[in-house]
Amino acid sequence: MSGPIPRRVSRRPFMPPVSLPAARATDIVPRIHANGQSRRVRRIGGLPPLRLVADGYRDLPGLAVLEGGSDLGGEGRWSYLAADPVDTVRWTSHGVVSEVWGPLPGNGFSALDRVVPCVAPSGDGPLPPFPGGAIGYIAYDAAYELEVLPGRCPGPAPTDLMRFGVYDWVLARDAHSGDGWIIATSHGGRDPDDISAQVQSRLRVRETPPMPAAPRTAHTNANSYRFGHWVSAVKDYIAAGDCYQVNLARRIEFDAPEPGLEMFRRLAAEHPSPFGAYLDADGLELASASPELFLRVDPGGQTRTRPIKGTTPRAATRALDAAAEARLRSSPKDRAENVMIVDVLRNDFGRVCRPGSISVPVLWQAEALPTVWQLVSEVRGELGPGVSAANLLEACWPGGSITGAPKIRASEIIDELEPVRRGAYCGSVFALGFDGGLTASLTIRTVQRQRGVGHLHVGAGIVSESDADLEYAETQHKARGVLQALGVSEESTSKSAPRHPSGGPPIPPP
Repeated sequence: MSGPIPRRVSRRPFMPPVSLPAARATDIVPRIHANGQSRRVRRIGGLPPLRLVADGYRDLPGLAVLEGGSDLGGEGRWSYLAADPVDTVRWTSHGVVSEVWGPLPGNGFSALDRVVPCVAPSGDGPLPPFPGGAIGYIAYDAAYELEVLPGRCPGPAPTDLMRFGVYDWVLARDAHSGDGWIIATSHGGRDPDDISAQVQSRLRVRETPPMPAAPRTAHTNANSYRFGHWVSAVKDYIAAGDCYQVNLARRIEFDAPEPGLEMFRRLAAEHPSPFGAYLDADGLELASASPELFLRVDPGGQTRTRPIKGTTPRAATRALDAAAEARLRSSPKDRAENVMIVDVLRNDFGRVCRPGSISVPVLWQAEALPTVWQLVSEVRGELGPGVSAANLLEACWPGGSITGAPKIRASEIIDELEPVRRGAYCGSVFALGFDGGLTASLTIRTVQRQRGVGHLHVGAGIVSESDADLEYAETQHKARGVLQALGVSEESTSKSAPRHPSGGPPIPPP
């Protein structure tokens, strides 16, 4: 995934091929509306959840489904499906290449500004917030290109540093009304009326639920014994004054013979989340049930982030569950974890936001997911003059809630202790609209599927008060809902040395 980037001719089964530079210069310009684009919008009454209509588009390259299956705090209202992008951009350690424009200068963040044209909002009435644009992922490992890290973690990056498609159409669904929209634009040189008609012709609902998954056992690269050593090492660094918090993660590996879209359907049905996502990235499939908003930017430049720090398992009865929520709300340790990350994100926002615009309207709010309670805060700001949503992404990368505080030193410690690269875990799935708006989630509770193998990373924030056994149990609680939805059970762990996840000899303690 991370080798030299070959130039290839993009296959166009959906519409005929178009010479994009020529189309922009001759075909589109005379047809541009006052709002900066030509487009076709169709409304569809009673559209089912998009995971149930995705089969009609799965033969197209670059299928992307963003499904807000849980309307947590109003975050999961809108869902989107897109495929057959007019351009695909990859950022690896060898550079950035667009299928249309060829090699690009700079990094993946600057490429977003170069290849996603920004136009003024149309003002056409209440339409879905995302009108088409870039959809893709950023790997956690992009941090190695932005900061000077030791690079002790062995092996090449398992994914591209960033990969996104530029989509000139999107199928959207409003969970509140159940209605859908087809929005097709002229970005890329294809006719919006033709695109809209073809998108509609492919609409069909999957009538039968997926067959139950075959039971499987997953293996971890760190059992409680080894994870405990990592926790002790972090606490030593904290005692020495190196850091205040580090987010440590272990990886769970399992056989994944079924397609990633089937895995996503199971996750979305059984483990709903406000930022569910499926991405087909040419050999890598991401199936995400993320509960965490990383960044949201509206076309006017108003920004917010909702860091999650502090987690406790749900209980079996209403009374016990309410008690678990109350304990989380009042936990000094969890509140301290959370406010540290709030401070990190306030500092990141301060790099690109208008002075005086940054606020914290929500602090330590408990929110429920199917298997855990989580402690959530919110930071808001306003982008400064000339600052884009891509600039904000770069300024905040990697996310503070999945590294620690201070962020760079925490990243160095993660690099030292974790034995495998994270890939897309603790990265982001994002949608950057033609209108400049952005929604980006953090890719936690996310399965990375490659060559029939699934990887699920789960982590915990380590502070001075952390108990190693409790932190390991937290990772088990976070993994449980995802694994159960996929028919996978994690092998029982003990204080003995863990098995190698690929079946090799036991892993010695550090």
